[in-house]
Amino acid sequence: MGMAGTDASTHELRDPALRRESHSQVRRAWALLLGGFAILLLLLGAGLYAGRWYILHATMPEPATLQPVSGQGVLIHSPDQPDWRLVTTDATAREGDTISTNSGTVGWVTLFDRGTVEVSENSMVRLNRMRTSRFLSSQKEFSLEPIHGTIYVGMAPRGDFTQSRMVVSAGPARVTMRDAPASSDTGSFLVEVQRENTPGNGEGAILSVRVGVLRGIAEVVTSQGVRTLSADEQTIISSTGAFGPVTQAVRELVRNGDFSRGLSDWVEYQDQGDDGGTVFGVVQRVPAEIDGNQQVAVEFSRSSANIDHSDTGIQQKINQTLRVYSSLLLQADIKIDEQQPPGGGRNLTEYPLILRLSYIDLQGQTREWWHGFYIQRDWANPVPEDRATQVSRGEWHHVQFDLRNVTPLPRQISSILVYASGHGYASQVANISLSSSDAGQHR
Repeated sequence: MGMAGTDASTHELRDPALRRESHSQVRRAWALLLGGFAILLLLLGAGLYAGRWYILHATMPEPATLQPVSGQGVLIHSPDQPDWRLVTTDATAREGDTISTNSGTVGWVTLFDRGTVEVSENSMVRLNRMRTSRFLSSQKEFSLEPIHGTIYVGMAPRGDFTQSRMVVSAGPARVTMRDAPASSDTGSFLVEVQRENTPGNGEGAILSVRVGVLRGIAEVVTSQGVRTLSADEQTIISSTGAFGPVTQAVRELVRNGDFSRGLSDWVEYQDQGDDGGTVFGVVQRVPAEIDGNQQVAVEFSRSSANIDHSDTGIQQKINQTLRVYSSLLLQADIKIDEQQPPGGGRNLTEYPLILRLSYIDLQGQTREWWHGFYIQRDWANPVPEDRATQVSRGEWHHVQFDLRNVTPLPRQISSILVYASGHGYASQVANISLSSSDAGQHR
């Protein structure tokens, strides 16, 4: 029986089919072994790559310091807290916090790398991202989101970091800011978001986004394309992402000065004075052709048959601190058709068109600056040239005042008032502008 078993086993090994099956099993075993080894190498490689990527790119949040510069209305809100907190001294701001300022209040954020963000009055900004590399000093990155108002960003030197990036996302625009090539100077930029006025605390729809560069370079991306801005350049982006022309970096303090949105942002002004008058003037939008272009003007009118006094006009609250107070330019297009009384009236204060600014000077005192325009002289009571200017009847005139040297110097513009004053008048105004250069004085 032992011999028979041996013969059977030998017969099986000599069977070609059995030998092929045995060889196939060996090959499969080696294939599985090699495949498992290859997978192990891939896993090790992926692990090493992931570990290297994590070491190179892993980031951690960094804090910033928030302090009030002026006023008493700097507020901060953190995602994990239900209420806003009033900031009266230095406070810590963290990733995800939102900063808000009221009228006459400016906040100053010092980032962890000594970069800065100035939050202008009546502004709100969210600190979406403030991070550095966790293991290596290879990169620092910031992401800000202005909700409304204006922020000024000053980038710190790159230092030991190989990459420094500042991104500001505002409505339809995404702004990436960087230093100028081959320059030791750091970038300085601004982003302003204008929204529709809404009742209560609701946020109106975005009307426009202004992006300006004071130093360095900024790349602006919207759904409509890409623009690159250099020092002392700005562009205004519509709510749809369309780019306006590239101009000098100038801040416009008057809203809706061309009346393209009706009398939005303006309030009608009427004052009968103390002479017992009861007939108000009329304020209305009218079409106007100025230098061959069809535009919109606002007309102030009152019948010259009246013998009592009345003021009629429009006004707007501005409440903006002049960041560069030596640069302030007031402009408008005006036309006068009727005037009563002639000249400036008995007290030289009644003119068919007057531009008036209310402001706060450097010492905190409330001041006014105004200038009148008229078409008819009163030879018995001449008007001083610094008080009012005579213009031709029925013609459009572009008027401009450089107020950089007004005395005393303004620190904050409170409001603008444009009105007609007297017994009777018919006058129009268009294209009202009050601007301050962000990069310095007007060229």
